[in-house]
Amino acid sequence: MVVMLVDDLGFSDLERAGIAGLRYVPGARSRFDPTVLPCPVPRHMLEGMGKRMLAAAGCVCAVLLVTGCAAAPGSSGPSADAAVEPIEIVSQPEAVGDPVSLDIPLDESGAFVFDRWPSACALTDEATLSAILPQLDGVAQSGRERKLRILSLGGPGGGMATVPEADCETAVGFPVDGLRLEDGNVAVSFTTTVEAAGSAEFVERNTSDKSGTDVRVGGASCVVTERRYDCQMQSISFGIVLDARPYGQYFGRSESAYVVDGEQISYSRGDVDAFLEMAEEKILLPVVAASVDRLG
Repeated sequence: MVVMLVDDLGFSDLERAGIAGLRYVPGARSRFDPTVLPCPVPRHMLEGMGKRMLAAAGCVCAVLLVTGCAAAPGSSGPSADAAVEPIEIVSQPEAVGDPVSLDIPLDESGAFVFDRWPSACALTDEATLSAILPQLDGVAQSGRERKLRILSLGGPGGGMATVPEADCETAVGFPVDGLRLEDGNVAVSFTTTVEAAGSAEFVERNTSDKSGTDVRVGGASCVVTERRYDCQMQSISFGIVLDARPYGQYFGRSESAYVVDGEQISYSRGDVDAFLEMAEEKILLPVVAASVDRLG
C-alpha cells in the first residue's frame, strides 16, 4: 500500500507557508485569512481569487512592508528620541537549544504517529533564538494544526489525520518601547512548517518539489529562495521563512543599527536589499543550521 498525504484544502506546503507573504490558516473557511496578511485585504476581495491573484496581492503587501507603513491618523508610536541600542546578532552561537527528538513510532502509512509529529514551534523556540539574538525580550508563538487527507493508492484505507502544530508563527520582542512583543511592530519573525515526518520513504514521497537554489546545510538538503529555506532530512522535511524589517522605521529614523558578529553596521532606508541579505545570511541561515543540528 502506498499512502500519500494531501492538504485538506488542496494547497501545497510551498503555497501554504508563504505565497508572497500570505499565511495559510488551517481550518479557515476560506483558504487564506485576511486578518493575518502583512497588509490586510478585505475578506470579500478574497472570495473567488485564484492563486495568481493572491500572489499579486501578497507582492503589493511585501512592497509596503519594506518601505514601512504610515501610522493611522491619531495613532501614537514610539518616540523618535527613544534610546535604542543596536540589535546584536550572533551568527555562530556556541549553543542553540536542546535536541528535538525524532524517536517517534510509525503508523501503518510510514508517517510518525500524526499527533506526535515534532512541533514546528520547536524549531524557533526561545532557547534557539536567544543564542542568535541575545537581546531578545521574549518570543510569542502560535502553533496551528493541519488537517491532512490520507490517500491510499493500490489498497484499502484512507481517511483524515490531524497534525497538532505543523505550522507555527514566532514573533521576537526586544527590550525597548516600540519593539516589545505587545507593541506589534515586526523587527524579526518566523514562519515554520513541518511538511512530512516519518520513515525515509514516507518523507521522500510526501515532500513536494521546490524551486530555488540547492544547498547543503549540515545533514540536510535545502532549497533556498528569498528569506526562505525548505530542507529535507532522512526523517523530516521542514521550511523556515524569515520576516525581518529595519526597526528604524518605527521610530521615524532613517537608519537602523546592528552589531553583527561584533561589527556595528547601520542600514539606511535606501539599504533595504543589503539589510535583507544580511538578515538571510546572519539570522535565517543560523536558525536553519540550528534546526538541522537539533533534529540530527
